[in-house]
Parts: sequence; structure tokens; C-alpha cells
Amino acid sequence: MYFDAHATGKRIQKARKAHGLTQEQFAIKLNISDRHLGRIERGECAASIDLLVEVAVSLKTTLDFLICGVTETPRERELSALIEKQHQNIQKFKMTINSLMEELET
Repeated sequence: MYFDAHATGKRIQKARKAHGLTQEQFAIKLNISDRHLGRIERGECAASIDLLVEVAVSLKTTLDFLICGVTETPRERELSALIEKQHQNIQKFKMTINSLMEELET
């Protein structure tokens, strides 16, 4: 996997807009010029790791998302799988209870 500055820039832009920030407002928050932010968002240049960390913190997201587009961490995927398994167990239990109730009614 290679770093894609264009894709990273688009994710930054999308997250910035989701937070209702203009380029100028966000650039001020990051202490960079809006011109530099625009170049990053267009993928014309790559942000330093320090700046990416600041962007992630400011936009309440993760470096995994900004750099790779990953929306879940391995732990989150593991927990989601466990939740799904528990949900399936609950559904089986409900079916068993319903079946027993029908037997009692007859």
C-alpha cells in the first residue's frame, strides 16, 4: 500500500466540511495558510505527520482514517463481531422461548 496524498486530501476536505469549517477557518486553527491547506486538500502536496496529527485531533478523527481511509480499528472490528454474535444468540434464544410458549399454549 502506498500513501495517496490526493485521497488523504479529499478525506481532510470532507471531514472539514462536515465540521462546517471553511478552508480559511480551518487553516487558522491549524496555524497554516489557507493556500497551503488548499494544496493539501487537492493532493498537490502532502502534510507532515505533525500536521496530520493536528488535523486528526481537530476533526475528531483518526490517522488511520485520514491516511488510509480505515474507519474502524482492529479492536472495533473485533467488538463489532462479538456484538453480532451476541445478537444472533439473542435471536436464537427468542425463537426458543417463542417455541416453548407455543407448546405450553397447546
